[in-house]
Amino acid sequence: MLLSYVLNLGFSVPLMAFPYLIVVGVFSIGLSILFFMLGLREIGSLRTGVIFSTSSLFGAVFAFAVLGEAFTVIQVLAGLLMILGVYALYRK
Repeated sequence: MLLSYVLNLGFSVPLMAFPYLIVVGVFSIGLSILFFMLGLREIGSLRTGVIFSTSSLFGAVFAFAVLGEAFTVIQVLAGLLMILGVYALYRK
């Protein structure tokens, strides 16, 4: 909001959008923090950090599946590398 004011851009959110914003906030941010804290307790900080870093991979997959975004070869290779890293961590 502050950035839109500084750049002299319009910023308006319809009143009907607030319930959706709250639900998205609770489920995306709230649950990710909850699962991160549970992971810290159950599997330790190193493994939790590695798995949590794959959240961008899940975001890219959902953007591809839901929003129809393009998936590039580099994104696929990076995703496979992330999955390989998590697999290697758990095999050790």
